[in-house]
Parts: sequence; structure tokens; C-alpha cells
Amino acid sequence: MKPLPFLNPAAGSPAVRNPGRPAVVVPTQAAAAEELTAECAAAAATEIVDAIEWRIDPLLAAAPGSVLTRIEAALRLLPRALTAGLPILLTVRTGFEGGHVEITEGDYAEAVRALIGGAGASGAPVAVDLEIDRAESRSLIASAQEAGVPVVASHHNFEATDSAERLLATFAAMIEAGADVAKVAMMPQTPADVLRLLEATATADASSPVSVLGISMGPLGRTSRIMGADFGSCATFAQIGQGSAPGQIDAVVLAEILDRVTG
Repeated sequence: MKPLPFLNPAAGSPAVRNPGRPAVVVPTQAAAAEELTAECAAAAATEIVDAIEWRIDPLLAAAPGSVLTRIEAALRLLPRALTAGLPILLTVRTGFEGGHVEITEGDYAEAVRALIGGAGASGAPVAVDLEIDRAESRSLIASAQEAGVPVVASHHNFEATDSAERLLATFAAMIEAGADVAKVAMMPQTPADVLRLLEATATADASSPVSVLGISMGPLGRTSRIMGADFGSCATFAQIGQGSAPGQIDAVVLAEILDRVTG
């Protein structure tokens, strides 16, 4: 397991103190300043969270105006999230991959470019999620590299689990494109699906120069969220309050398990 690359060493989070422990990432879907501040502060107060994923797509779906106008409004809230002292992963999850906003390829690219610019200007540990299947994913990764912004390339399947060949091809495409983290999240229908996801994650990690992250969602996939680091996953997503994907475990409960199994 390679570490999540945008952790903040100064914050002294659990994954920084214990390199054998995967990072715990907690999502927030807050769309208002006070809510965002409170949820990020609550995550930091647990002292078991390593990073926060701010899912911006609910804000984009609800707010009026152009995509760029809405992204700029979100970026004005970014300092509120950063006051908690934890790294922030900025994510626009599209309807293509189970998110809250239906968006054209052109608008998605415009939104992510704006996020990259805002993240780079923040001077803080801020990363950007990028769906690898979007039309301009490679040029967007190149833009992030130029700005010094870490990229979590992602691919989600909320219906089933991809074949082993496709999983490995997806990891390889993300790595070849220059992502800092290669992430896949699948919905299992059988225990064998979970095993296939974990095996592909381990294979990718063994040959990858960058961090990988494999998630099997829903109740069947809980093994991947608890023991994923044994198969190369650099992080696990957990919830405080509302989760962002099926099967996320309460962050405090998950952290206690991780601390026990990783010493």
C-alpha cells in the first residue's frame, strides 16, 4: 500500500502517524457555508479522519446560474472547509457515475478546470477528483499536473462489478494518464465480485508507481472498506452522518477497527 499522496503531515492525522493504516476519508455534501464549516469541523474533532471529500455536485444541481458561476460560488466556500485543517478532495460526481448533477462533457471539463485553478491558488492540501471516462480527462489531468494539484482519477459502476480485464485496464489507463491516485468503485452482486475487485486492486498496486484505491460498495463490499489496505488500497471512505455511497461504515467505528488491525 502506497500512502494517499495529499495528506497533510502537519496535521498529524492517524494515517500520517501510522503508515500501515489506510487514510480515512469522510464525505460532505454540504451546499451552504455554515453547514460546510460545521461538518468539516465535526470530522476534524473526531481526530480519526485523515481527509474530507467535498462533493460539490449537489450544490451544482441545486444552485441557479451557469456551471462556471456555480463552481466559483463553491470555491468561495473552500476556505470554510479548510479551517478544519484537513486535506480536501473536491469532487463533481456526475449522473454518469451515480452523482447528483446531469452535465455535458463540455460543462464538466469547464467545472473541473475551475476547481483545479481554485485548488492550485489555495496553497493548501487540496486534490481534485476526475472521472477517467470523461472526454477530456487526459487534458484535465495534464492541467492539474501543471498547477501542482493532485488528481484522484475515478471510475464507478453502481450496477455490477467490471470484469478482471476491464478493472486492470481501467487502473492502467488512470496511471498512464498521470493520475496521483487510481480509484475504482464497484457494486458487487456476489462475494466473488468482491474478491475480483480486491485481486485487481492488489495486482494494480504491485505494478503501479502511484497509489491505488479499490472499493466494493454495499453490504457485500464491507471487506474492501475494512481490509482494503491489505490489497493495496491507500484509503477508505467512511461516513459521519450522511454517507455518499452505499455501504460506507461509521467513521468512528471503522477507525477503531483499523487501529486494532494495523497496530
